[in-house]
Amino acid sequence: MKIKTILVDDELLARQRMRDLLAEHADIEIIAECATGQQARTIIEQSKPDLLLLDVQMPRMTGLRLVQVLGESELPLVVFVSAHDSFAVEAFDTRAVDYLLKPVRPERLRRSLDRVREQLAAIGAEPIAREASDTSVEPRRIARLMVKTNDRVIFIKCEQIDWIESAGNYVIVHVGDERHIIRETMVSLERGLPAAEFVRLNRSLIVNVSRIVEFRSSGEGNFHAVLEGGKQVNVTVGLRELEQRLRFVR
Repeated sequence: MKIKTILVDDELLARQRMRDLLAEHADIEIIAECATGQQARTIIEQSKPDLLLLDVQMPRMTGLRLVQVLGESELPLVVFVSAHDSFAVEAFDTRAVDYLLKPVRPERLRRSLDRVREQLAAIGAEPIAREASDTSVEPRRIARLMVKTNDRVIFIKCEQIDWIESAGNYVIVHVGDERHIIRETMVSLERGLPAAEFVRLNRSLIVNVSRIVEFRSSGEGNFHAVLEGGKQVNVTVGLRELEQRLRFVR
């Protein structure tokens, strides 16, 4: 499967360099190149790409601003590319897959694209197929998560978790008012968490089923979930797929 990709950078030489690097990856299909955030916004809305390789600093509309304007429902997977590391925290706050520093090294790009492939695989129906197949390899089962801090190690039982969100190479585990950051992938967690207790609602969010209060329509076939405490999250998996997933966790 080709990964439809858009390059967004106001520097022509930077786009040419990235194009040359991506030529080594047969599954990457560059469908457009953009020099401005506004141009990228229009093309993204029209072409619905899988991946955005996005410069941070651009005139008029920065890469970070573009992500904010698009919103989660329109946003493809994003890998930020910048000559400065000072924007990394803000970038990962947008749930970016990765943050690459210019000049981008081929090996570093390869690792980043591996993460993209992993997340794209997770968006599909892979968890459903795994539940339906008796011949699949049994994944490791997680009974609790270990969180390391400067001077202690905390263990979190699965039933204590409210939801888990992606943050680049890390995940943020929400337990009540507390947030714990763990170096782990969403795919690995989804495979290991009890299927009877957790469901993935979009590419960057896994939710404890017992915390879901209701689903609400947001018009034009879209809907969101309301969690305990009033938090609302977009549901980007199809309704039929979601019904199948929930059937396994009842």
